[in-house]
Amino acid sequence: MFYDLIVVGAGSGGIGAALTAAKEGMNVLWIEKEALLGGTGVHAYVTSWQPAYSASRLAPTISQRLLENQGGHFIAQEKTSTGRPIFRHTDSASYSETLRRWIDPQKRLQPPVFAYLPHAFDAVITDLSKEVGHIQLWRNAVFLHAIVEKNRGKHFIQAIEIQTLRGKERIQARWFIDATADIALARSAGCLWTIGRESQEEYEEPSAPPRKEFRLNGWTLCFLIRPGQDQFTGEPGPGPESDWAHIGELPDGSYYVNLCFQLAGEVGQSMGKEQAREYLVGNIFKRWPRVREAYGLEGYGIYRFAPRIGVREGPRLVGCYVLTENDLLKGGFGRHHSDCIAFCDHAMDSHLPGEGCKELPNGPFGVPFRCLQPLHVENLLIASRGASFSSLAASACRLQRTMMELGEAAGYYVATGKISVIKRPPYQGWQI
Repeated sequence: MFYDLIVVGAGSGGIGAALTAAKEGMNVLWIEKEALLGGTGVHAYVTSWQPAYSASRLAPTISQRLLENQGGHFIAQEKTSTGRPIFRHTDSASYSETLRRWIDPQKRLQPPVFAYLPHAFDAVITDLSKEVGHIQLWRNAVFLHAIVEKNRGKHFIQAIEIQTLRGKERIQARWFIDATADIALARSAGCLWTIGRESQEEYEEPSAPPRKEFRLNGWTLCFLIRPGQDQFTGEPGPGPESDWAHIGELPDGSYYVNLCFQLAGEVGQSMGKEQAREYLVGNIFKRWPRVREAYGLEGYGIYRFAPRIGVREGPRLVGCYVLTENDLLKGGFGRHHSDCIAFCDHAMDSHLPGEGCKELPNGPFGVPFRCLQPLHVENLLIASRGASFSSLAASACRLQRTMMELGEAAGYYVATGKISVIKRPPYQGWQI
């Protein structure tokens, strides 16, 4: 079988890539290892678009569909009876407000958040893929490896092998987009990649350590609560004891609970997913009673754990350009680059002990198209958190809508041969 494009992965980047390329007329095969579309947002219950600037063309359409289907709504911060911040449904918010994380460089805003139900999100993306046409969507299809041809110093992916419910299949395409969180396709194709935190010497990042460290952003297991008793019981386990959490209301009246830091990423990776999940569940049993009391949620109980651990960082491409902390600090919509295809103004956000958020002083930064391009593989682009970012830059770039922008740019390029450079829009409050 031969396609114009194969997109591997159906997280936010894959959504942007597949829908955009198909809209431009490409014959697309879209494969996803899970049964539901949506990646970490859907499977790890990170079911909210955190406030940050975004130029995504798809996200407003997706949010509007979810609003119409009662699968999504806006939530705004308010204080509980105990004085803790919690995000609850509001009818007074709009999509544009979720893009305005800051209005004054000296004053932090608390703009609304867009939250959605996992299955509703999958349904909307499924409908959009049918409407746009030109997409064959294969769920429960696992990428195995790439078949690469080398010719005069250039590498081309000829085909990929995948495992489906029908067995192993080899599929060819003219272009490939790797939208997997851990850049599985790019690594199999022989692309240069790295993992962990770079040394200060490597990119001259002010916040980098003196020497390279195997240090990865933290892992978290999110869960849902609703009125009633806990449906799960277990022994409290090891780990942090904090009673702070990020809690938000979902359209069905339940709440997602994100304990934020539970386990350092490098420790979780060394443990393996199965042992790490046991650790994280034990930490939830340890902390949930305290969180429930601290937030005045005594009438609520746990009724569902996320199917997947929330992993914030993994392998990253070393591509034609590596976005670093220095780009983030310059801000200014990435005016020092000519090929920016995505924008964001989220802080560098480390979920590790002794670290936290480092806010950006000069407004939204830009992500160049070159961050999607491997150095040697000609017919491959990356559209995931594993794009060509330093570890510090990745901590700010990894938001769902930012990943969607990367996918939109990748899909447009493979379909048209043009870089979809976005006109830098006006941004109220920033003097640039």
